[in-house]
Amino acid sequence: MKLKSKKMQRIYRQALFLVFFTFGTSILLFLLILFLIFRNRIFEENFISDNTRLILVCCFISLLIVSQGIALLWSKRIIKPANIITQAINNVAQGNFDVEIDTSDFNDDLKVVGEVVNKMICELKSMEVMREDFVSNVSHEFRAPLSAIQGYVTLLSSPVLSTSEKEAYFDLLTQSTHQLSDLVDNVLKLSRLDSQNIIQQSEKFRLDEQIRCAILLYEKQWSEKNLELELELPVCAYVGNEKMLNQIWVNLIGNAVKFTDNGGKISVRIDTSPADAVIVTISDTGIGMSDDVQKHIFERFYQGDTSRKSHGNGLGLAIVKKIADLIDCEISVNSTLGVGSTFTVTLKQ
Repeated sequence: MKLKSKKMQRIYRQALFLVFFTFGTSILLFLLILFLIFRNRIFEENFISDNTRLILVCCFISLLIVSQGIALLWSKRIIKPANIITQAINNVAQGNFDVEIDTSDFNDDLKVVGEVVNKMICELKSMEVMREDFVSNVSHEFRAPLSAIQGYVTLLSSPVLSTSEKEAYFDLLTQSTHQLSDLVDNVLKLSRLDSQNIIQQSEKFRLDEQIRCAILLYEKQWSEKNLELELELPVCAYVGNEKMLNQIWVNLIGNAVKFTDNGGKISVRIDTSPADAVIVTISDTGIGMSDDVQKHIFERFYQGDTSRKSHGNGLGLAIVKKIADLIDCEISVNSTLGVGSTFTVTLKQ
């Protein structure tokens, strides 16, 4: 689909009008001079003298030169900025994002076009930096479990290991393979989410039952930690993307269980009192977060608590934020270091 700016169309119309007007005027003057010359010769009239004829010819030539010069200057005024913009776009197409168009000498219409192109280049450069960081982070995150797996396999090949040592290394090897599997799964999820712009699939389902199922998914973990669960899940029918919302609850509840110490408490509530929204809050009495950590928790591969790095890869909350943006819901966090965290998800009705 080709889109043309109305301002650019006006500029081209002005340029074409000037060119045609210049040539048209020149041709008309030339024909008038020829008519006068031939009339003088045919009727042998002294309608114009030789000197007058010479002056008319000189005036015609001068007018032609001046008009063509004006047309050329006007064309350059349009063509030069257009060439600069075209060259900048070609550089971007070749992967060079260190380009900025100087629009100070452009007219108002082309200045708007140049500023839009500059904004586009800036956005593309930002996306390229994000892509490079993502690739770098993925490479780094893959290297850790792969190195661990390689080390454990090497150790297990030793003939002097006892049965208990082998069992311990097998457990560590299993943990590393699970970590690698989770990383691959989350990277694929993010990749699929990044390729989606509009979520059209919506269906009616029981939101309270969906959250209960997400809680039961971690029954083993919260049972082992002897965590107290406080649930307020009234019957709530909701229309939305069931699969994506389930991923939000699984990730948030999983984080609450992971970052809450033994004997802690997790609270999950659904508030249906607003007329145009459903509010879900997931709170825990875990380690909490500092203000600085809260600013970055939705960034990919960011992990505020490095002591638990082996239990995650920093992609869970990034997936939650990406899904929230796609399905047009709001997510916020309120946390105090050493006290706990509360995630609030606001679903529009």
